[in-house]
Amino acid sequence: MKKAAIDFGLKRTGIAFTDLAEKIVARVQTVETSNISDILRENLPLSEILMGFPINLKMKFTRSTYSAIDKAIEIAEIFAPIPLYLMDERFTTTMAYSLGKKENVDGISASILLNERLNGAKGRRVFWSLPRISEKIISFVLSLNAFKNVIMIGSALRGLERYDIGDTIEIFEEDPAFFRLREKVQNKKCYLNFGMNWDIILQRINEVDLVICGLEEFEEICRYLPKDLVVIVEGEGTDEAFSIGERWLTVKKII
Repeated sequence: MKKAAIDFGLKRTGIAFTDLAEKIVARVQTVETSNISDILRENLPLSEILMGFPINLKMKFTRSTYSAIDKAIEIAEIFAPIPLYLMDERFTTTMAYSLGKKENVDGISASILLNERLNGAKGRRVFWSLPRISEKIISFVLSLNAFKNVIMIGSALRGLERYDIGDTIEIFEEDPAFFRLREKVQNKKCYLNFGMNWDIILQRINEVDLVICGLEEFEEICRYLPKDLVVIVEGEGTDEAFSIGERWLTVKKII
């Protein structure tokens, strides 16, 4: 099979493909953005699709960022189960300009992404919907207390914010595709932040009565947690954890 890489543009898009052995970049082209899916279909089967994630150096979303992520989510759904990965492309365009003419920049950028992947670069898998949350988990969280202010950190129980679990829900999400999917949740009580800004998180913790996080995030903040705070930690099975709705949860109350 082959790998494909996409350098997304609002009008023109660069696409690169490996050879069948997935050892080298074998073909590079620039196409109209509306034709991306057709080009990918013509090159099936593919082992994976890579897509550049354009974000500025301050990690702020731009129009191009939103457009690329929306297209990535669309392509991931169309071509499932072929995995699609978002990859950091902040420096690929600069490199591309140094390697070729302006009209070839998009294709060269795609080939750079593909080469980086072949050399071991990581990406973030893109899904097209938030995880399903079982009714058992929803009922369990609601049974703990009538929470006023909730913080959700990272990937723990993504999608739970669709339900009325608190008067306000502030989310810190570092995955760009899930950030976009969570941004579309129709819940006016939600406030969404991209990235793990620990300074802001630690400020907020003194104002909330429920934190939902993973094991790594809990280890990061546990020594700063105020008394009487309830924390739901999602992770692997431990002596303290219990399984509910196919997830391992631990409930901690800070004393």
